[in-house]
Amino acid sequence: MTRFLKLCFMLSVASWQLTQIFAEEDYYQTLGISKDASLKEIRKAFKKLALKLHPDKNTNDPDAHDNFVQINHIYEVLKDEDMRKKYDKYGEEGLKEDHPGGGRYESYSYYRDEFGIYDDDPEVVTLDGGDFDAAVNSGEPWFVNFYSPRCSHCHELAPTWRKFAEEFSGAINIGAVNCHDNRWVCNQNGIYSYPSLVIFVKNRKPIKYQGDRSKKDLIRFVMKHVNIEVVDLWDGNIDEELKKHGALPWVISFCGEASDDDMEGDCPSRTTKRKLAGLMNGLAYVGSVDCETSAELCKRANITEKLGVYYYPTGAFPNEHNQMHHFDSLDAREIHAEFMNKLVPGIPEFSTAKLQAIVQKKRALIFAQFSNDEVDEKETSLKKLPALLKEHSITVAKVKCQEGSWCKDKLHLTQDASIVFKGKGLDNFEVFHGRPNTAELSSFAQESSTARVLTLNPSYFNDGVMADSNRLWFVDFFAPWCPPCRALLPELRKASNNLNDISFGTVDCTMFKEICSEFGVNSYPTTMLFNQSKITEYTGNHNSHGILQFVQDLVSPPYEHLTPKTFEAMVQNREPGITWIVDFYANWCGPCRQLMPEWRRMAKMLSGVVRVGAIDCAKGNHNQFCKRQMVDGYPEIRLFPAKKHVNSKPLYSVYDDWNRHASALAGWALNFVPNDVVDMKPRDFTDGLPSDESAWLLDFYAPWCGHCHAFAPKFVLTSMRFKGRVKFGKVNCQQLPSVCSRAGVHAYPTVFFYPPKSPNKKRPAKKQIDSQEPEAITRIVDSYMDAYPDEAKKKTKSKKHKDEL
Repeated sequence: MTRFLKLCFMLSVASWQLTQIFAEEDYYQTLGISKDASLKEIRKAFKKLALKLHPDKNTNDPDAHDNFVQINHIYEVLKDEDMRKKYDKYGEEGLKEDHPGGGRYESYSYYRDEFGIYDDDPEVVTLDGGDFDAAVNSGEPWFVNFYSPRCSHCHELAPTWRKFAEEFSGAINIGAVNCHDNRWVCNQNGIYSYPSLVIFVKNRKPIKYQGDRSKKDLIRFVMKHVNIEVVDLWDGNIDEELKKHGALPWVISFCGEASDDDMEGDCPSRTTKRKLAGLMNGLAYVGSVDCETSAELCKRANITEKLGVYYYPTGAFPNEHNQMHHFDSLDAREIHAEFMNKLVPGIPEFSTAKLQAIVQKKRALIFAQFSNDEVDEKETSLKKLPALLKEHSITVAKVKCQEGSWCKDKLHLTQDASIVFKGKGLDNFEVFHGRPNTAELSSFAQESSTARVLTLNPSYFNDGVMADSNRLWFVDFFAPWCPPCRALLPELRKASNNLNDISFGTVDCTMFKEICSEFGVNSYPTTMLFNQSKITEYTGNHNSHGILQFVQDLVSPPYEHLTPKTFEAMVQNREPGITWIVDFYANWCGPCRQLMPEWRRMAKMLSGVVRVGAIDCAKGNHNQFCKRQMVDGYPEIRLFPAKKHVNSKPLYSVYDDWNRHASALAGWALNFVPNDVVDMKPRDFTDGLPSDESAWLLDFYAPWCGHCHAFAPKFVLTSMRFKGRVKFGKVNCQQLPSVCSRAGVHAYPTVFFYPPKSPNKKRPAKKQIDSQEPEAITRIVDSYMDAYPDEAKKKTKSKKHKDEL
């Protein structure tokens, strides 16, 4: 067999093997990861496979393209929380509506050089989803780089960011968020350009960095905004500084001579001291004494020969020599490790009796221990927790559970657990399910202690609490190993603080399998609203906003629940001028359930413009009715346009696009409703301004921009509120680049308001509208129009016009 034939045979076998893998294994097996893999682990596994299977590296394999499209599809599914849950619950069948497969991919060099810029950097912490919230809410300062792997400026910054992290991590936590994979995190933090560098400090608004991206300027910025204080002590200020800093111990470097920033002699450099101050934040004050110029202070502190770094307990400096401790190292991390291991008290231990008394009125983070192993305080710096949580009035302690059955009987625990009690008794607690590190535990304790989320056990269900309660219960059935489940838990806590009339609870299906089985839970997370005996499964986005909207929509539905009788009366016999969009669905249909949250959002968007309804074709006698309407698949979405006459024929159009997101549905429906939004042409502009001197609101967009497509129906809806007062237009920046450039458009969509021009006066400067929500845009433009009395005769309040619609 020739070498060429052997190569062809080997490629053929490899291709067959890959085909078998894709046919037989699930998505997790294909990437070689476990089902509980984090987003970072998914990204790293995909990158490894992408570099191996990319068509650029397998030019002789005719199936290389198809194989790579498949693994790219798998990555796109697993990195998206909602699609990952649908895959876990329904398999590939559940993805056909939202993600039919296929699609484009990048070059080999992109995956090699640009994909996941900081995933392998030890000093830069990659933050994904729930990791981000836990980090920035922990109480410790974070400096975060929000980037996109497709951004050239992000790659230019990367070497500097790594050097900055190597030098300054410890003084402050250094993080990175990949906005391509974490759009929700970035959007929630107002990140719309890359790279964006933001510092998060406790009890302060996030601060965005605006300076030059050099290491020196980054350090200067951090020093300005983060309290990394190294106290310079000398003979003349010692008494004053001790009065000011009396609450914590001291860690002090005694120098034989002034040391420069980059050299270390008898004491650490200035940079090392700053790192040490960051690591000691909340645990000890960090000071520095130059024994050349402050010989009297060094003599009082008993530093005569052995210079270096010393520890003094609270109140002991400078006179209590018998309590001082000398550190052998000049490295900040080594000093901090020795400090935490030898000098910081351990987490106190409570008896079960003391615990019961404490949690009646006080909030507490408790480590319940069944094993004889101690809480791993040294490795995870958990000893910092009492200091971090003290200002939040949260007690930190541990309780031994080895003897007797108290923990099992009272707390329903059978293994080691971290618990937050909310100060309302022994039954009012939540179990922690994150990673046992200081940042996540601190964030959890602060969130959970004020949230109304409880860890539920069988007694809540067996004793009829759910069925008999007058309150609604929103219950999350989850598994601790499931990443989307862990990401949902902080969102539940946020929602609980905004819905005071609803109780929130979680059920660990690995501990209480019989409860989850009773309610048909077969994927995680599954969330349900219990309204006494009526149970409604939640199918929306797993965030606090989605949960809030879901509950509000159940109480006050945003669309009409139609029956055959009301369909005939309200839709078929509608009055002239009224447009309806109707969803024909079956309650057992998976894609139908997936559509419902989008249908509710769409109904709110179209409120006052298009009437929205839905009819359950699987309910009672509705099935025969839907068959008479020639509905042969679910969901089927039909639009019934406005009649010109009462006796017009009942024509309708069917929505046949696979994209069933609210903005796409609303955009389609609005195509059947007349609007005054103008497609702007070059002739409509003079010197970069609208030639028509009326008031204008212009939407500058690009056809490839997803955010632009989502905003388009909102822009049309807003235009209907200003009919006759403000003119609306849209500008395609791909077709009119010079117009957009002169307008100062740097991102899409960009919305500008152009005030009307008064006779013989210069036209006022345009104003940018930062919101993309019709209500907010209406308020802003109304306030601008109030400033132009010449337009008062034209003015009709937008609210009145909305009511007329």
